[in-house]
Amino acid sequence: MNARRIFGAALAVTVLATGLGAPASAKPDSFVKRVGSHLELNGKQFRFAGTNMYWLGLDENVGGVDYPTYFRIRDALDTAKAMGMTVVRSHMLVSSGSPKTLLPSKEAGYNDDAFDTIDYAIAYAGKLGLRLVLPLTDNWAYYHGGHADFTKPYGLPESAFYTDPRVIADYQAYVSHVMHHVNMFTGKRLIDDPAVMAWELGNELEGMTPDWINANAKLFSDWAPRQLIAAGRRFDIDPDTLAAPDVDIVDVHYYPPTSAKVALDAATIAASGKVYIAGEYASTSASPAFFEPLIADRNVSGMLSWSLFGHNDRYGYVQHDDGFTFHYPDGAAQMAYAKALGARPATRPVGVPLVTAITKAGGFNVLQWRGAAGADGYRVERRTSYGGWRPAHSGLLTDDDTPWQDRTAAGDAWYRVVPFTDGKAGVASEPRFVGAGETVVTDPAATLSSNLIIRPDGTFPADAGVAWASWPVPGARRAEFEVVASHRPDLAVQISDNGTTWRTVRSRVDGNGPYTISATVAAGHVRLVWPASRTRTGLALATFWAADPAPVTHRPAAFAGTAPAPGATGVIGPQSFSWATSAGAGYYTLTVSRNRNLSDPVLSATTNGTTYALAQGLEPGTTWYWSVRATNAAGSTTTPLASFETRARPAAPATIDDFEGYADDSALAAAYPRNPGGDVITPTLVASGAGHAMRLDVTAGTAGYAGVSRTFAPMDLWGQEGIELRLDRSSTQGSISIQFVANGLYWEATLPAGTPSGVVRVPFTAFAQPSWATSGPLDLRHFTQLSFYVGGGGTGRLVVDDVRAYPI
Repeated sequence: MNARRIFGAALAVTVLATGLGAPASAKPDSFVKRVGSHLELNGKQFRFAGTNMYWLGLDENVGGVDYPTYFRIRDALDTAKAMGMTVVRSHMLVSSGSPKTLLPSKEAGYNDDAFDTIDYAIAYAGKLGLRLVLPLTDNWAYYHGGHADFTKPYGLPESAFYTDPRVIADYQAYVSHVMHHVNMFTGKRLIDDPAVMAWELGNELEGMTPDWINANAKLFSDWAPRQLIAAGRRFDIDPDTLAAPDVDIVDVHYYPPTSAKVALDAATIAASGKVYIAGEYASTSASPAFFEPLIADRNVSGMLSWSLFGHNDRYGYVQHDDGFTFHYPDGAAQMAYAKALGARPATRPVGVPLVTAITKAGGFNVLQWRGAAGADGYRVERRTSYGGWRPAHSGLLTDDDTPWQDRTAAGDAWYRVVPFTDGKAGVASEPRFVGAGETVVTDPAATLSSNLIIRPDGTFPADAGVAWASWPVPGARRAEFEVVASHRPDLAVQISDNGTTWRTVRSRVDGNGPYTISATVAAGHVRLVWPASRTRTGLALATFWAADPAPVTHRPAAFAGTAPAPGATGVIGPQSFSWATSAGAGYYTLTVSRNRNLSDPVLSATTNGTTYALAQGLEPGTTWYWSVRATNAAGSTTTPLASFETRARPAAPATIDDFEGYADDSALAAAYPRNPGGDVITPTLVASGAGHAMRLDVTAGTAGYAGVSRTFAPMDLWGQEGIELRLDRSSTQGSISIQFVANGLYWEATLPAGTPSGVVRVPFTAFAQPSWATSGPLDLRHFTQLSFYVGGGGTGRLVVDDVRAYPI
């Protein structure tokens, strides 16, 4: 039986728990309209700040490709709304070519179960008053598919997507299936939903022809006359979209953007009578200076950053490593831009945290919590049986601080997490109790075991048969299930020692809806069983208390520091301290001092691991003393006192090249070969005082630069302040770049055109890593290459002598 139909029958009794309700606006003119080169909403010009959430239908950031949880959809859209964003662009309908997409293959036909998360995202966006821009396919073959999935069945190249009648017909059939789909949560066809502002012909389509654009834009516009049609490609304006009568919005992408380019493109598109949006721009470029000129530019209808991610299901944020991911509260400049356009960012958290686990480390409680949309900080509060709620720490924590260890108390305690925005508190999480010798874990979605489906308000049986959800819970003591039902539930709690043979235990039902089912469960496996015909009873939360797997009975075991090694000399940095594991430790405290008794420490840091990295090295030429204290709920143990000496800075300069060791011009040219990609540059030896220097003669060419490089056996320049050299640039006024390689990484500094001749000093702090190079820390202990580049593209001559690393 189709699980979607089962749930649809129960929708009336569960709509409140899904977070869905009446749309933000029920006005008949609530569709966004195009009026010339502008957008209008309810009779007023509509300009917006927005963002991209490509993953709302199908996700790649969940340890594989799978559907996002309903919490993640809500949380991300709530976050966008809280930031003042009013439009979200999403690839949720770019869904083809793999098993969990809408169109796994031409032969398999449609997989309408994939609409579940899409329907929910569209419905929830509409409930929040957000508008959506929805690409219908993709130029690229990412995990969610793209236009190549329409050409592959015919053995055709991707270019046939725009020319072959069979491929075009298949694409149009797919779009018709999508547009005419009835949303299971709203009861509306997608073409009738004002939450859908625009259908985009595809993401960054590079091969569109005028005939293809015109035919599809007209067809889709006829199908969805109250919604808009968008089209665009990467990085610049597709001129064919400007001439297409049924294209409303022209979409341009920027990596990176500049205010000037955005304004120029917006003016060009507006002059053609179309609406301009930046469908994607690098979020890393968002700044007050970038947005300031755009606020008053009414040709700029919308700016959509790439890309916003929300909270993970258990704690912290969802991570996506493309260089442009951001999480709230980052994005202040985007919020200010939204506010300048008339949006109203939230002033309090709009979400509610959830304590998902309280584990133990050395007898101390370690909390995990799922974050709240719109929160920029959290306060963990603790209550014991002897008093009220009190802060368990100073200041506020962030989503990056969970898991968080309560190091000030052990034993029985209640905890809750209070979210904050700009110092204003939101709704606290439900309190969670944990005993001195136990842990607690909450499953907010439930683990599917048999004949179950996860829905926005809980986990339900997929059909009228018997169903169950099961969990492995080593050392389980108690279980509690929050159940959504229209009547008192009669679900059974069962336990098993091996996960195979089950027995029912006595349980208790409390509440009037939602209901709580609780039971004592002394086994390693627990499950909740739905009898037949209980399809309208759903599981919202499952919570388990279990015995602490590593109970504390005595203070931590003896251990010792390992690095820097006791008595070490000539230590550079150090970059970190490390020590052996102390059995039973809950946390470690590192103390570093110039004094043997560890008084007046320069460093006192607490960590849960056995390594502590320093942000910067300790003072050179000094004897340092250090120890580590391991602590648990029963006491503490300290390592023996250790000491080491840091290496003193050099007092004398180090010669890199004085040009005195070359027999002739040929030897010099062999040591300093030119960069073959640049213009011609010739090194020769010339007299300089009582010795020699290197003269570089540049011949004008088309590259615009010329350079030579020398590779050395590794030189140790640690502790030196910078590079000093003597220049005679009377015959060239172009820029001069000094480049070196240290520990395999490139570093570069440029002397601007017009830098006078003479002795020039460039501190190492002035060197930066080129944009094309691998990034990493500066390590001057392995200096292996030196290069000189002359810019400007003209003919000239430069003399270089006495290249040295100079000390402080």
